[in-house]
Amino acid sequence: MNAPGSSRPILVVMIAELLVAACSVGAPPGSAVASIEPSGSAAVAPANPSVSLEPSPSAEPASPEPSTDGVDGAAGPGCGTGRLGLLGHRGEVPDMLHFGGATIEFATAGIAMRNGSYGADDVIPAGLGLTPNEIAVKVAPSTRILLRGDGLTLVSSTVRVVPWSTVSFTGGMGASPQRGTELPTRVRSDGSISVSAPLAAGDYMVEFGPRWQSECLQGDGSAYSRIKVVAP
Repeated sequence: MNAPGSSRPILVVMIAELLVAACSVGAPPGSAVASIEPSGSAAVAPANPSVSLEPSPSAEPASPEPSTDGVDGAAGPGCGTGRLGLLGHRGEVPDMLHFGGATIEFATAGIAMRNGSYGADDVIPAGLGLTPNEIAVKVAPSTRILLRGDGLTLVSSTVRVVPWSTVSFTGGMGASPQRGTELPTRVRSDGSISVSAPLAAGDYMVEFGPRWQSECLQGDGSAYSRIKVVAP
């Protein structure tokens, strides 16, 4: 999430280089996403860009003003600043979410220090984490289903569905040519998101593009699941 505030740019690097080189967090996605923006259609899977080590002129850090300690920053006190601060809290980056009774893989597209001092960005392939035999969450029409994370707050999420029959798998990635129908959501005070199941009975692939916050970090990414809506 890019929060308004100072116009000073944050340094943007590839998440894989930043986290895996230091200590892998097992970050998997979902759909093709760049920067800290919600994912769109699951039908497109762009190639990964080259690593950028230059400040991004378009990135908008959160307030307050970033540290003046330089790019590396400091691991502490508190959340710290810069690259060292982000690495010190890499354990806060989620790699899974819960949707109803299902645990689903979450892939990070963008992460940043909440104090605006550093950020990391990546591009992730569409359909990452979705499987041909995905276990479905079975519900009645319009049932409210909770999307939640462990130790973090979900601040928003796009949620779209397409008929499961339109999803095909290539190279282990699932995608649909359909744009998808957006489902109503409501952010709850406990940091979870309530999602309304489709009105019509059927078998659906569901794609999430959540934005999240932890104690020191914020970010976004993608996750996928499956819903079977069964008429009572």
